[in-house]
Amino acid sequence: MNYQAIRAAIENPLLAAFGALSPAVPVYFDNITAVPPNTTTEYVRVNVTFGITNEPTLTTSLDTARGALIVRVFTEKGRGPARNQQLITTASSVIETLNSTPKAPTGVYMRTGAITGPTFSAVDGAPHFVGRLEMPWFATIVSATGVYEPDVFELGVFV
Repeated sequence: MNYQAIRAAIENPLLAAFGALSPAVPVYFDNITAVPPNTTTEYVRVNVTFGITNEPTLTTSLDTARGALIVRVFTEKGRGPARNQQLITTASSVIETLNSTPKAPTGVYMRTGAITGPTFSAVDGAPHFVGRLEMPWFATIVSATGVYEPDVFELGVFV
């Protein structure tokens, strides 16, 4: 299983999209970068979790995984929801692009399931207004063997 390739297929487009904004918005990933303590500036936190891996009943591939993607957007509290909603829209656009990218002959093929959210919250005592998207995902490593591997949407078993 190539966990890093799957993680990169999800994380890299998000990093590029938020980095292209003006000003660029920092993105923090699991166990890679830490949010500066006591920060009041805006940032994005991305969590990619792995659930079932190597499930041979779904496809003929042994490089298949499912999990969850959670994107949290933190913006300055007390300034209204507009900026947070703009950043959530950026994340949603990336996810929609991932879901419409055609399957390549090799590499990582991934899709997300239904998106839950966005939800918005402002916790008392915290300096940020938080927007959140979460969704399940499915990914498989596609090899150049020419063997057709149906995705879970065709099989009707996406959970």
